[in-house]
Amino acid sequence: MEAPPPERTDCPVCQGHSLLSSVAFEALPVLCNSLHLDAGSARSARTARFATMHCRECTHVFNAAFDEDQIDYTQGYETSLHFSQRFTVFADALAARLSKTYSLAGKTVVDIGCGKGDFLTKLCVMSGAKGLGFDKSFEKSRNKSVPGIRFVNDWFSNTYADVRPDLVLCRHVLEHIAEPVAFLRTLRTHPGVGPATVFYFEVPNALYTLRDMGIWDIIYEHISYFTPASLCTAFNVAGFEVLDVGALFGDQYLYIEAKPGPARLPVPLSKSSEIESLVQNFDEVYRDKIKHWRDYLAARDPHQTVVWGAGSKGVTFVNAVPGANRISALIDVNPHKQGRFVPGTGAPVLPPDALRERRLQSIIVMNPLYRDEIASTAAALGLTPEIVIA
Repeated sequence: MEAPPPERTDCPVCQGHSLLSSVAFEALPVLCNSLHLDAGSARSARTARFATMHCRECTHVFNAAFDEDQIDYTQGYETSLHFSQRFTVFADALAARLSKTYSLAGKTVVDIGCGKGDFLTKLCVMSGAKGLGFDKSFEKSRNKSVPGIRFVNDWFSNTYADVRPDLVLCRHVLEHIAEPVAFLRTLRTHPGVGPATVFYFEVPNALYTLRDMGIWDIIYEHISYFTPASLCTAFNVAGFEVLDVGALFGDQYLYIEAKPGPARLPVPLSKSSEIESLVQNFDEVYRDKIKHWRDYLAARDPHQTVVWGAGSKGVTFVNAVPGANRISALIDVNPHKQGRFVPGTGAPVLPPDALRERRLQSIIVMNPLYRDEIASTAAALGLTPEIVIA
């Protein structure tokens, strides 16, 4: 077995060297969103180390042990949340806002890292825009053909110099990129990008992870956890003018809207003490939360306990909490996850209907935003378990 590469000693955003280390996860699945066809292959899935690091200069949080050679995105990579009514309401509102703000009718939208194409299709149908989606995990069978929208199993490179987007979407991709500033510069200098091209990016919010104890958001395929300051720094250094930045979806996501502009050098921040304090406490908070859930599970029958949510949060939970590997199943409304197995523990992913005949003590909800939706579904199935937020 090859030795892992040395841990990174500079910030991926500002290249600063004033770093503060925090909690380390020793064996996270390398691809938690790639589920397996059988329990055996799931249990033998590759794992790697996540070493949390904080940059005191731009406030960025990142995995110093990240190795991009471990990552290989294929059509089996499944992250769609569009089967949830709660998420659909959010996506509809976002599509309506972008459509209105940028008058997208008749314009061209490029979606980089479009996944299975759900959001791009929604936006284009709603706005009357033309769409082109890029993602190596796209599956043609997942979407009905819609006139004016097409998808490519590739990245948006100079090969597509004739594509001239009015709006570039890139949602939940930048956190996967080892060199985010270089990636942004490549997009900024793409032959089809003009001075009026608008970029909309969305990433996980490091402040939610740190401040609201969202420790289950830590996954190996995310090298970066952006703060508002580090996200703006990345765009400024890469040659963008920031138009807007903010939080959404219960503060779990950050968004930024920008257009090409002059590159700027990183500006050292004078007020990063709050985030530094959160990072310093993160190790202790993490250990306390792990202990709580270890004790919680030890007091319950694992065959009468399920985790609801087989996305990144659920996969991290069952792999990080001692005893969680004994939980009988993870539940998910996404039919493309059902019948598969979670990397690391090998637990099966089941549809909600599979619980109809089961006697349950506990449902552990991985995302608090879905609590009411899950409780309603459980009640409709005749279930009366304790419902708790992880």
